[in-house]
Amino acid sequence: MNTKIVTNLAHPHVAPRRGINRRAFLRAGGVAIALPFLEGLPSRSAWAADNTPVFSLYIVAACGVVGKKFFPDQTGPLTTDGLAAMTDKATHVLAPHAKDLLFIRGINFPMGGPTNCGHAQGLCQSLTARPAQGGGSTASAGGVSADVLIAQLVNEGGAEPLTLYAGNRRNGYIAERISFKGGGAGQVRSADDNPYTLYSKLVGLAESGGSSSGGNSGAQLAEELIRSRKSANDFVREELNSLMRMSALSSADKKRLQQHFDAIRDAEVTMGEMASTCSQAGLSTSELDALKSGFAFKTNGMIEDVAKLHLELVALAFACNFNRVATLQHGDGTDGTRYSVPANATLGWPFHHISHRVQSDAATGNNPTAEQAHAEIDVLRMQTLLHGLDQFKARDLFDKSIVMWTNHVSDGPSHSFRNVPTIIAGSGGGYLKQGAFIDAGDVTNNRLFNGLIAAAVRDKTEWTENFGEGKGSGPIDDMLA
Repeated sequence: MNTKIVTNLAHPHVAPRRGINRRAFLRAGGVAIALPFLEGLPSRSAWAADNTPVFSLYIVAACGVVGKKFFPDQTGPLTTDGLAAMTDKATHVLAPHAKDLLFIRGINFPMGGPTNCGHAQGLCQSLTARPAQGGGSTASAGGVSADVLIAQLVNEGGAEPLTLYAGNRRNGYIAERISFKGGGAGQVRSADDNPYTLYSKLVGLAESGGSSSGGNSGAQLAEELIRSRKSANDFVREELNSLMRMSALSSADKKRLQQHFDAIRDAEVTMGEMASTCSQAGLSTSELDALKSGFAFKTNGMIEDVAKLHLELVALAFACNFNRVATLQHGDGTDGTRYSVPANATLGWPFHHISHRVQSDAATGNNPTAEQAHAEIDVLRMQTLLHGLDQFKARDLFDKSIVMWTNHVSDGPSHSFRNVPTIIAGSGGGYLKQGAFIDAGDVTNNRLFNGLIAAAVRDKTEWTENFGEGKGSGPIDDMLA
């Protein structure tokens, strides 16, 4: 083990008592605390066991769902076997995580209905809980989005949330429209469409355990400690014992030293746990590396592959405590993806036309084959969500995360803002109910976010304000554990 002496790190705010051998004190204390394993990891790369942060991911999909084929018919408990048996519902594919899920119906956006392009206006309301301003390609939000607010309250150094996009941002009409900053009218935040952008930032973190200072990586040294079952303190046990035997040390000094070394041991336990989840294991590295020089978005279903890569990376970013908040827009406002689902084999329509049930970007119809194709696409999108939830599970994130999935409209033909489907995975640190399908009671989504924000920030502050606009205040009672 490569140790390094760094002076005045053992307890810089505690002055040594007169008569103590200062050189011996600094050497023993410095060696114990200045091991590269401890020194190299930034403070954001670990957390105290009794003050675990909550990570928040908000996913907003496009073009609505086929309501009668999406959620279970009745509210109540969710079980793995029960949900898996509902093969006529798109959400049945999420059955492996039933105990960690909360389905919610009865949530509305603030606007009663579209006054312009429902796609753009729905996106602008999905995370802001405020009426949209304008419409179409110039639509904007009425205020800040929940992800930005939460990031301001919990991220170290005020880091902005990760903002990701799975879709064709060169569509030319409606691209990213869910994450907004600003106090009054929200200013849309640019999103990363190429997963390699975030991957390149995370690779060094995952390889080094959070350290970019060179030398032995944090992960390597953590492995050595785990393998040898020794603590950093064990490597300097003789010096520590000698220091503790010094008659010049008061009982208070010895108590402070013991507390200090106990704290090192506690930190090592937490970092050792992180080393098993903050790694590249589980990443689709070959697919990510293939995007290094950029990618040309294809409309043949590539969107789901891109969304899955984004979800893998968010799980890694959270496991490494790289950022506590992220958003993913899953689809364009007018989505041109041509899904190769069975019912679309004869139609060959882009998703936006399928959602309208007619081959048009403006008119609406009732083509039953298009409706079936939409239901099959809903299943594909739930499979993509399942892939992300599997990543969260593998990295032991469910108990300290909130993954919210919603849509920018409730269904395609009507572009309705009422009864917008909402799925929450993870307990948010035990704050949220799980394993249930509930009816929120026809409330606006400001009440949803009051609960989610409170869960996400409570290790830093207490959220008592009312987010956004809508009927009533406070969280939805039935969503709380």
